Amino acid sequence: MKILIAPDKFKDALSAGDICTFLEKGILTTFPEAKCTLLPLADGGEGTLESLNKNLKGEFINVETTDPLQRKISATYLFVEKNKTAIIEMARASGIELLLPKERNCLKNSSYGTGILIKDAIQKGANKIVFTVGGTATNDAGMGIASALGFEFLDENEQILTPIGENLIKVKKVETANVLKELSTVKFTIATDVTNPFYGENGAAYVFARQKGADDEGIEFLDKGLQNFAEVLEKQFGQNPQNLVGSGAGGGVSGGLAVLLNAKIISAASWILEINNTEELLKNSDILITGEGKVDSQTWDGKLISQLLAKANQVNVPVIIICGTLQDIPTVAKQKGILYATSILNAPISLEEALKETPQLVENQGVLLGNLLKKIPREF
Repeated sequence: MKILIAPDKFKDALSAGDICTFLEKGILTTFPEAKCTLLPLADGGEGTLESLNKNLKGEFINVETTDPLQRKISATYLFVEKNKTAIIEMARASGIELLLPKERNCLKNSSYGTGILIKDAIQKGANKIVFTVGGTATNDAGMGIASALGFEFLDENEQILTPIGENLIKVKKVETANVLKELSTVKFTIATDVTNPFYGENGAAYVFARQKGADDEGIEFLDKGLQNFAEVLEKQFGQNPQNLVGSGAGGGVSGGLAVLLNAKIISAASWILEINNTEELLKNSDILITGEGKVDSQTWDGKLISQLLAKANQVNVPVIIICGTLQDIPTVAKQKGILYATSILNAPISLEEALKETPQLVENQGVLLGNLLKKIPREF
């Protein structure tokens, strides 16, 4: 039996690559004849570059940059020489995982560090830049990134503002005199599966800012700031980011940079699956094993796993889903093509214990799956 193992990461517990390894080890314990193909995936957040590079064969470039609190750090991006394309994972320099819980405050955090990565890529000759938006700590609508590229954001007194979320409300003008000249020759693409608008009850602040450290008052303040920023962008550049699907991704980064850099917003899941030749791999597989840390109602809203399931259905490959937490079981049961869905947990356990035991739990699940799969008729 040919098995394609293609999971996303289990956030805070295990990378997609490690899940593949432990699952395969478990499966081969009870089903040594199985032929496993490992395809660790990512949704645009942590681990995306490693997933893409299996096929792109680019070079990881290390850069001295800053984290969301403007502290010096090193971060990498992927540069593909053959087509002069740089792929930048926003979480590497502007990710929430770079901060301690007490440091997470998206009114004060900045995406400036990601802008330094973009600037370095342009200076190295990149004429196409794709940046993936996921796991961010910021709600500055891309002001930080843009500032690193030469944009200046001015208040009513023509004073330059620090590019952080709490200053969105103060922006009255965007100065472009010092913008990098090369920007006009670079094609920018933003990859995200977030479809939220720029502002409003479903916008960047109200949906995502709380997990980035904002309280009720801060969320309302940020939302007003995003509305103000959208009005300034529309007045000066003729486009309102609120009208773009997915403009709320990354704390408004997608919307802000779609206007300032003329960036195109695309589906991260579709793009990642295409680069990894997922359709061909599925055509040569008898079964797909996939999953993520938590399977819930959001899993089926155009996200990575739902798109992978759709591709498997197109070529009639049955699917097994494993996860850390299995929620919304009625919806899971309605999904076409799912042979089996399960949590790796086999008994009540604390979150701390679960995170620690995830490698062994995944391997144990592989042992059980191997025993199950070897009993399935080959013509299934």
